[in-house]
Amino acid sequence: MGNVLSRIRTRYGDTEGIVLPVIILGLVVMSTLAVAAVMTAGDEQKSSQAMRQASTAFYAAEAGFNQIYAQWATYEAQIDSLEPGDTLDLGWQKLSTGSSYRPLVIRLDNAGGGQPLYALQAEGRGLGALAGMRTLRLLVTSSGSGGGEGYKLGECCEAAVTVRGYARLQDDTGLDGHDMNPPGWDDACTNELHDKAGLTMLDTTKFTADGSTWMDGEPPLAQDNTLSDATWDSLGSLAWQDLAAMAEKTFHDGTWTPRPSTKIEAGELVCDTDDPLNLGSNDPTHPCFDYFPIVLISDNVTFEFGHAQGIFVLNWDEATDQGSEFDLEVDQTLAGLILGKGCVEPENNSRTYGAIFVDANYRNLHLCNSDKDFDMNDGDAELHYSTCAIDRALTLSGLEEYAEPEFPDEEGVTMLVSRSFLEVF
Repeated sequence: MGNVLSRIRTRYGDTEGIVLPVIILGLVVMSTLAVAAVMTAGDEQKSSQAMRQASTAFYAAEAGFNQIYAQWATYEAQIDSLEPGDTLDLGWQKLSTGSSYRPLVIRLDNAGGGQPLYALQAEGRGLGALAGMRTLRLLVTSSGSGGGEGYKLGECCEAAVTVRGYARLQDDTGLDGHDMNPPGWDDACTNELHDKAGLTMLDTTKFTADGSTWMDGEPPLAQDNTLSDATWDSLGSLAWQDLAAMAEKTFHDGTWTPRPSTKIEAGELVCDTDDPLNLGSNDPTHPCFDYFPIVLISDNVTFEFGHAQGIFVLNWDEATDQGSEFDLEVDQTLAGLILGKGCVEPENNSRTYGAIFVDANYRNLHLCNSDKDFDMNDGDAELHYSTCAIDRALTLSGLEEYAEPEFPDEEGVTMLVSRSFLEVF
């Protein structure tokens, strides 16, 4: 036997004392794995709790949204008093579940008028150390308690006429900022009426009225010291040059009579938009009633004895900073927007519905009278502010994204399409 053991030791070596270390190593490894499993399970539980509490915080924030939206009229006086950049903080409020929320209303729009734009923000918190927080934000707009305000399209539509330069009324002419629908358009106009200023100027000392003239609005005459080059550089987010490049038709020097025209396509009478003199129709039964082109006015252009509707852009020479002149003469009607770099003269029984926006810093001194950048003269010309004409011109000319949003009911609020949220664990 001794020889056998001796041979085993000789072949395999001395194995005494190895079993216990192996067992201990195995126990250490198993213990480590067990501890890791326990810790992982704990982390998973905490993560699950955090996610659940984050969801609770989200729904708490939703509750904050619902509260301020449903009770807008309750806080309307405080909201209306906010200046752009101000915040109304309604404080933390607890739900029956123990979670809490804090609604805030932040005024966003720029000063100087226009339908107010707000960020409705709600912060929600769950319970416990793992509660986390959710912050939701939604853009809303309100009619406001003051009335007569419209959501800004750049600066262009806050008065029947906005002019940076001189203005004159004479010989039985007049303009009115009280909102009205063009004659015969009532069935096509679904908007509420919101009155504006009659004439807004950078410097009201440059306004003159001669003879039997009239002007009305809320107020009839207003001064806006913020008007500058930058005011006319863009229409909302649309650069002036880009707007001019979108023009479907261009009129150069001369006197023109716009006319609605039709053609036959597939056996149907349709509006002939290829006719260079077709600038739409004011007759709701005519195929061209919904035709509102973007039109570029260059140099010295006169419209007379017809009807025109759309977006009319007074062009200018960038090299010389010379603008254009646009005259509305005998019995001419126009509906929509005139966005001018130059001068505008409605006269001789012309009728305009919409808004005129003139920057006379670009007046063409060879064409425009030196002290009459906006000039209504020579008998019975009228200009009326019209939300319907502006909205239809923007929407049907392809500029719908720059049109005014729908006005909510009085003491109401409308949610816009922008929404975002922030999650914090």
